[in-house]
Amino acid sequence: MKIFAKCLHTERRSAGLYRTDFLLKVLYSMIAMYGVRSLWTALYAQDPAIVGRPLPSMITYAMLAVALDIIFYPSALSTAPQNYISQQVRTGRIDTDLLRPVDLQQQLLARNGGAAAFGALWLVMPAWLLSVLFLGMELPPSLFHGAAFLFSGVLSFLILFSLNFLLGMVCFVTTEIRQITMAYSGILTILSGKLIPNWLYPEWMQALINVLPFRCIFETPLSIYIGAVGNYEILCSLVLQAAWAGILLLLGKIMWLGVHRRLAVQGG
Repeated sequence: MKIFAKCLHTERRSAGLYRTDFLLKVLYSMIAMYGVRSLWTALYAQDPAIVGRPLPSMITYAMLAVALDIIFYPSALSTAPQNYISQQVRTGRIDTDLLRPVDLQQQLLARNGGAAAFGALWLVMPAWLLSVLFLGMELPPSLFHGAAFLFSGVLSFLILFSLNFLLGMVCFVTTEIRQITMAYSGILTILSGKLIPNWLYPEWMQALINVLPFRCIFETPLSIYIGAVGNYEILCSLVLQAAWAGILLLLGKIMWLGVHRRLAVQGG
């Protein structure tokens, strides 16, 4: 927890030093939310029946997906665990991470967690408030849905971090994972519900998505927020998310212990 607090403090100091950059990020959040709102409004005007949800719900879903994406990747993509690990291994600077008293998984979790918390509080919250007031974003149907959404969002972050960390572990074997990362990002975008809600896919594809962890990252918290699932389904979804988060974090720990024994780096 101390490491997380230090990382959060670092993000706050960085925002204070680079105020223009911070204000531009807030502006980007608003523009991105307005962009997806306009997109779904235009699509809904073509054929409302194909969407399967009322327009305000779809607008809320799409704008909140942008908000979550900003929280999960608050800075440049280089801060993602897999990209950071790849860079450190290729340059030989991974040894500095290994010298720290905390293992690599905890280091990156604290660093990314602090950045995500700062992004949620100082980037997304102002944009969310303005979207509710002026862009038609809806509030959760109840306090229970709102609380469940927040808890689900934390679990979503842990799942996404764990998947990214596992991808980073591949770098210790292959050194270069650029092409793998591109394929992974495409799969994540399609199957997580970030770009297109999974209920719009064919039934056979929905069945495949339901057995994978990707839908727990975006679709689960977003569906909870817009009230697309009932109370019982919410509890089941949270249990599933917690299970995936625990499994993936443990798997990442096991892989880290394994690759640590056969570490090979270039440069230095």
